[in-house]
Formats: sequence, structure tokens, C-alpha cells
Amino acid sequence: MRRTRSRNKYKKYNIVKILIIILGLILISYIGLSIYYIKHFYHGTTINGVNCTRMTVKKAEDKITKAVRKYNLTFEEKGGTKEQIIGKDIELVTLFDSDLGEIKKKQNPFLWPFGFIQKKDFTIKTMLSYNEELLKRYYDNLKCFDENNVVKPVDAYISEYKKSGYEIIEAEFGNLVQKDKLYELVVKSINDLNTKINLEKEECYVQPVYTSKSEALINAVNTMNTYVSSEIKYEFGDAVEVLDGSKISEWLSVNDEKQVVLNEEKLKEYVDYLGRTYNTFGKTRTLKTSYNQTIQVKGGDYGWWMNREAEREELKAVIKEGKKTTKKPVYFQEAAHYGDDDVGDTYVEINLTAQHLFFYKDGKLVVDSDLVSGNVAKKNQSPTGTFPILYKKEHATLVGEDYETPVDFWMPFYENVGMHDATWRSEFGKNIYLTQGSHGCINLPHDKAKIIFENISKGVAVFCYELPGTENYNK
Repeated sequence: MRRTRSRNKYKKYNIVKILIIILGLILISYIGLSIYYIKHFYHGTTINGVNCTRMTVKKAEDKITKAVRKYNLTFEEKGGTKEQIIGKDIELVTLFDSDLGEIKKKQNPFLWPFGFIQKKDFTIKTMLSYNEELLKRYYDNLKCFDENNVVKPVDAYISEYKKSGYEIIEAEFGNLVQKDKLYELVVKSINDLNTKINLEKEECYVQPVYTSKSEALINAVNTMNTYVSSEIKYEFGDAVEVLDGSKISEWLSVNDEKQVVLNEEKLKEYVDYLGRTYNTFGKTRTLKTSYNQTIQVKGGDYGWWMNREAEREELKAVIKEGKKTTKKPVYFQEAAHYGDDDVGDTYVEINLTAQHLFFYKDGKLVVDSDLVSGNVAKKNQSPTGTFPILYKKEHATLVGEDYETPVDFWMPFYENVGMHDATWRSEFGKNIYLTQGSHGCINLPHDKAKIIFENISKGVAVFCYELPGTENYNK
């Protein structure tokens, strides 16, 4: 039992002894290296780009001087081109003062282990000297600044329209150098004794503002392709107008902010063209009368009348959605048919000279009646021209400056002028209208007005004309 205790005690003694020896060796090494680093730079010390690890100030100076003597700065340019500025050409030399020693003095020799953990980089501007005028001269003479060699960058842009649409044409990056930025890098590189500058890596070239990856440009080309994918078909009877990308592309442009602009004036011109071409409002019409005479009826407000402003807005919306559709224009007023004959075979024919009316429905004569029109003596003549039935109303009261008259069948076709029954009259036709006519309306027998009312609808054309030689009085 005593022997076991003695052995354990001896082992513990030996371990303690070994640890003391190890610690002693570490301490001796630490002190020795601390003394060493009194005159030497830490591990990982770099001065102006020169590795001065574990060097004395004198050896560091010698190494830096040697590096300066053979120093060349190489420019790595696009296309594999390389250029150099030679250190001796710009009179690059070392001018050591106390700076190197000051760096050494600030180094605590007892903290040398931190040199293995954290590297130290120092730049001493006063250590190097060069002729700035020579540097600028050699710098300005670099081939990368020669106008004959310089290619300026060109922004990516949107192509001309093709059947397949628009695409982005990639930017030309060129080789135009940011001269001031590169010069700053040159000065820094010389002071740090760095031997090369890669112009692309250092982003020294002027870049295009827009490339094929620019979001604004991508959005713009997508918008334009949406617009030109539209196909709008207008059908005006047998005539067809198709608006597609080939035309819409002429209306598109991109502003400086890469926003797509739809030319409102061009859009207006197109809608105006449709209006001018297919509007029949107020045009002169050819009528083969019931008297076997073909006449020209001028004036009136019957016919197709496009609401151009509203149509522009609708058309613009369709284009922006990129729709393919058959579109009916927005109208203030419509006619019975498209084409030269927009009246068709349902219409009212009023011969003011003969004081007679004919009503045709689907080509068949439905009403043939005398009438009384506006009083000529009082200058209340009924208007001539072609007009649409504005609406029809049963049991209406006609009100004027000096009258208030109830009627059973009211069918206005121009402002406050229309056809209606006139039960207060006992006769119609002849020359009554010359002195005893209406305020402008077409007075009809009650039964005739009733038949017309029951068979006519809004929009039906009313021809009002004068035809000399068809008078039915003084015969």
C-alpha cells in the first residue's frame, strides 16, 4: 500500500517537472523571439507591396530599393493588348527617411505572435519619388488613349420592327477608358509597387448605360411586342380595314427613360381616316323617287357618324392589351347599312312640293298619303335633306311658343320637327302648306300616322325634298 502511494507521488512529480521544463522552453523561446523582433519586422509585414517578413530595417530598405530599380507597371487591356510604364522612365527612386524605422519602433516586440494572425500592410508615400510630369507624359501617350484606337460604347437598343416583332440589339462595350480613374490607380500602384493593372477587372472602361440585360429596355421591348401583336379588323359592309403590327409599329417610339410612347396624333389620324372614309353623315344621296325621277337629296343628318374621340380611346386600349379582334367603331349615330346605299329599302319619302308621303318597308309600299308641311308664308318651311327617325312616342304633347298640342303618334326626325297625326285638320295636300301649314312638322291623317308609327323604328331614313313640276294644285 505504501509502495503504491510512493509510485503515484513520483509520477505526479515527474509530470510537474516535465510541464515546468516545457513552459520554461516556451518562455525562453518567446523571450528569444521577442529580442529577435526588436530589430526585425513581424511575420506578414508588407511595405509598399514588398514582403518584409522578419527583415531588419536595412534589409527591408535593400529589398525595396531592388524592387524599385526593376519596377515596371503593366497595363492589361481589352483584346490582349499590354502596355507598360517603366520605372526608370519616370525617374522612380527610393528616398528612405525615418519612416521605415518609425514603423519598426511602433512594433511591440513582445506582441510578435500576432504577426502570424494578422498581416500588416504599410504604404509610405514619402519613400518613393518620381517625376509627376514624366509620369503624366507617358500616361497620356498610352495607346489606349489614342483616338484612332478608341471605340466608344454604344447602348443596347430596340431593333426596327419585323414580322416577328422587336428584339434588343446588344450594346457595343468599346474600349473607352475612364482616364481620371485609371490615373488614380496608376499612382496607387506605383506607391504600392504593384506591377500590373487589369483595366477590365478594375472597371476602368466606360460602360454602356443600357445593355440587353437592362430591365428598362426589356420592359420596353416586351411592351412594344404586345402592342404590335394586336390585330384589329373593322368591317364596313364589304369593305374591311385591318390594323396590325405593320401599321402600329409606325406609331411607337421609346423616350430617353425607355418608356414606350404610342403616338396619339398618328392614332388620331388613323381614326380620322376611318371617319372620313366610312362616315355617311350628311352626305348627298341619290334617290329614285316614286315619281320615276332620280334626284340628289342634299343635307340632313342621316348616316353613319363615328364618335372619333371615344373610338380613339377604345382602340388605344385594345392595342395596349395586344388583342386580336373584330371591332365595331363607337358611333354617335348609325345607319341601316354600310356601303353607298346606307338607307336600304325601308324609308320614308316626303315630297314637299307635291305635299305627299310614301313609306316603304322592306321595299314594299306601306303608306301613300297626302300631308301638310311647314307654313311657307310664316317661314316655317319643313327642312330638306335625309334624316333619321330619332325616336317615336305614343300620346305626346307638342309644345311651342304659342301652342301646346296633344298627338297620338309622334315621330321626330330633326330637332323638334317630326311626323305626327293632325286630327284638327279635315284635309291634307294641295297648297294648304303655303299659308296654313304647320310650324314645320309633317301633319298626317290619323290612320296614316298610326300605320307608319306601328311599322317604323328608330334610325329609319326620312327623305325630304322638293321636286318642281309635281305640284298637285292649280291643275
